[in-house]
Amino acid sequence: MSFVLFALILFSGIVTASPSQVSLTDDAIRPPKRAITPELSAYAQKVMDEYQTPGLSIGVVHFDKGTGKVETEYGFWGNKTEDGAKATNETLFVIGSISKAFTASAVGILMDDFAQGRNVTPLPLNVLRFTWDTKIRDLLPEYWNFTDRWITEKANVKDILSHVSGFPRHDFSYGLSDTPADLASRLKFLPPAFELRERWMYNNQMFVLGGLIVETYSKQSLTSFVTSRIFKPLGMNDTSYDAAVEEESGCLSQSFARGNGTARRIPLWMGPSSEALLAAAGGIVSNTIDMNKWLAMLLNNGVDPTSNVTILPTSVYDTVTTAHALVLGRALMPSLSMLGYGLGWMRYSAQGHEVIVHGGGLPGFLSEIGYFPDDGLGVVSFINQNALEVNTLVLNRIVTDVLGLREGANIVAPTPPTFRSSATTEQGNSPNFGQTPRPVGDHCGEQTPPLPLEAYAGTYSHPGYGSFTLCAPSTKTSTCKELFSNYTTVFPSQPAEYLHAAWPRVWFSHLRVKFHYSSQNRHAVYLDPLTLFPNGYGKDTSPFAFPSVLDIQYPAAFVEDGDGRIKGLALPNGFNDIEPISPILDDRLEESSFLYFEKLFE
Repeated sequence: MSFVLFALILFSGIVTASPSQVSLTDDAIRPPKRAITPELSAYAQKVMDEYQTPGLSIGVVHFDKGTGKVETEYGFWGNKTEDGAKATNETLFVIGSISKAFTASAVGILMDDFAQGRNVTPLPLNVLRFTWDTKIRDLLPEYWNFTDRWITEKANVKDILSHVSGFPRHDFSYGLSDTPADLASRLKFLPPAFELRERWMYNNQMFVLGGLIVETYSKQSLTSFVTSRIFKPLGMNDTSYDAAVEEESGCLSQSFARGNGTARRIPLWMGPSSEALLAAAGGIVSNTIDMNKWLAMLLNNGVDPTSNVTILPTSVYDTVTTAHALVLGRALMPSLSMLGYGLGWMRYSAQGHEVIVHGGGLPGFLSEIGYFPDDGLGVVSFINQNALEVNTLVLNRIVTDVLGLREGANIVAPTPPTFRSSATTEQGNSPNFGQTPRPVGDHCGEQTPPLPLEAYAGTYSHPGYGSFTLCAPSTKTSTCKELFSNYTTVFPSQPAEYLHAAWPRVWFSHLRVKFHYSSQNRHAVYLDPLTLFPNGYGKDTSPFAFPSVLDIQYPAAFVEDGDGRIKGLALPNGFNDIEPISPILDDRLEESSFLYFEKLFE
């Protein structure tokens, strides 16, 4: 699915890769042109310095289709810990949504098991064959049931894994303690934004369903299935879904946030409580050594070139890497084609070269992987901080140099950033690289709310998102007192006209409500999701806050009943950065808004 982040740790110990840091699998094999050069190292260091990135690890694969020989290169720079331990090609990173290709591949491998009679679990009686066109309703009837009959009856496996289910990101609907089954059981309460197959829209929950399909019909966990069918056969011995275990071992890089000229350490976001939930959509932990093995297999059309063992049957490889959905119907620049999405992969062409790529990210980690199937070139990049530009710039430089392409084309990541990087410090400063919130009605800046803050305080609930309780400064409960104490520690100069809630989601912990209302005196607000660190984190104990996954403030409005009492909170566009679904000043916000949280009264 980036995010949010911070203040006082400046890594002066970042180093440039030396020749000893570049390894080749076979000295007798030489690529057409080396990727990790002194010039590339200097460029990588410059980019890291500019974006305050503590550590970077790069892997490159050259595959000769004629001989089947593989050559690998590695470059690594900077630190993996706040104590200055150096990043290497063995350093593990959380790879985020790059994991989706493994989930889609696992679904395809399972389909092949059924086609070849190797299945251990019978299909439902009404399912004759398990294919990409098999309906989700038939495979997971307990979860796939909506008021929209078209989505309910027609959505198939390919639809949900190519992001054309009609559902937008509902990433704020699940919490730290949720399981994949919990998430799936609440899907029926989440509204679609579009009709099935109407347009491409990224959705992590659909890949959670993909993982549930594997678990249901393989009778083992998704993590066990992927480990036994992909990781172990490829010799990806350091790759797993156990981020918390790897953190304890010291093999996993620490994670950092960027902001105001510094890098700030943050905790591992994917702890034991959310590991199972995030596994299918973004839970793999790996390093560039293992990911080069994955790339070499992909460059060889699903066959491990080292062992000659088929990992992905031809039909599976072809399906997951072929574009099935249109992401962008026009080229962003003349050197690029239109952009399509397969199953966990994006596909397009750049200056006449076919490109298959995907990015990934969790707070404090960003990754990018791509390969050029006709050129025998694969690249992967990991950083331990949320500056998407670093992976993109360095990989584009490598690809441009190795393939002799014209400079200036954003070859590896042609789409606008999925995640944005920012930070908020104890002074409440935000750097300029966050997204500007969408205006609310006749926006005229923060003002005093029309009613006393106490009128808005209370518990608000949505069947798909759960409940949160807004506190006013005058609220006397111990929970609210502690909440405001934490906020004033992090934001000592914030205005008094704010409401706050503790709302533990996977992507943030708190919600701040800022009033912005129009000339019509409406109760219009911005919802600002973030995670508070009143005691800092790591060696730096100064307070800071980490914004939510997309670093966006969401327009909303409180809704009155006929007696002047607040009865709910409407989000006309939900927690989505898409075209407005209804205007903020609609007279019937309760019915027209994408999401509506009802206020609960005792």
